[in-house]
Amino acid sequence: MRSFSVYVPASTSNIGPGFDCVGLAVNLWNEARFYFDSSLSSIEITAEGYQSKVQKQPSENLIFRSFLHFFELKGIKVPEGLRIHCVNRVPIGSGLGSSSTAILIGLLAADELLGTKTSQQGILEIAASLEGHPDNVTPAIFGGLTAASMDETGVRTERFPIADWNMAVVVPHFNLSTKAARKALPDTVPFRDAVFNLNHAIFLMRALQDGDEEELRFAMQDRLHQQYRMRLIPGSEAILQAGVDAGAAATGLSGAGPGVIAFSMGKTDQILAAMLQAAHLAGYEADGFELKTSSNGAWIMPL
Repeated sequence: MRSFSVYVPASTSNIGPGFDCVGLAVNLWNEARFYFDSSLSSIEITAEGYQSKVQKQPSENLIFRSFLHFFELKGIKVPEGLRIHCVNRVPIGSGLGSSSTAILIGLLAADELLGTKTSQQGILEIAASLEGHPDNVTPAIFGGLTAASMDETGVRTERFPIADWNMAVVVPHFNLSTKAARKALPDTVPFRDAVFNLNHAIFLMRALQDGDEEELRFAMQDRLHQQYRMRLIPGSEAILQAGVDAGAAATGLSGAGPGVIAFSMGKTDQILAAMLQAAHLAGYEADGFELKTSSNGAWIMPL
């Protein structure tokens, strides 16, 4: 059996008004190395990086559960003697699509091992059904800037050109599950707010494509999700404002949070420093990342 590594990029989703449909791949990669050893009689999983001290059983590991799911779809038993070494560079629960990276790593590894040569669209359909929404898995597969729609007929996607944006991302050291963030949303919104997001989302895609900082500042406004979720993130308004004051074109939540993101066509070191300082003043520590857009999606490399 072949040994190989699977690489999947992190992603930021929603991006202001693009709730549940817009996603952007960034150059922060999760990796898992799959080795096969006939002397092993079980599945072994080790990890380094974020949460590497937590050694989970295979049944608790999302990469392995997704790997197993693919085998179950094909009606094939998972082989014994599998060793998985995870390199976790994307913080879990950060708003940077960590669960999407895990799901895709598992599915792509199973497809590679079985040699089934499933299309990207086929992998996307399975991944979105496991994740429950397609906005992170889509850019993680295809790279770049994407829009996705998911209904009973499946997942429909579109990939857009993207300028070479720089991003500062601050991830506070506290947990905010996607489930909790979604629970904070209202069941209904005013009609005027829905229209507001619709027209701003159109400008958002053009601003991201053209690298237009002024237009992005206008387009990143949102009335569907951020104001409700930011109540769960103490100091988030001050962190976002600190990014703008330091020169960011626009700021907002990354995914469902608690990560917050700032966009700039210039350098982001001072922007990131200002946002981290604001997080500190809000009473908690945070991780900071200087990232760029990634035109590359998931890929596999033989070992």
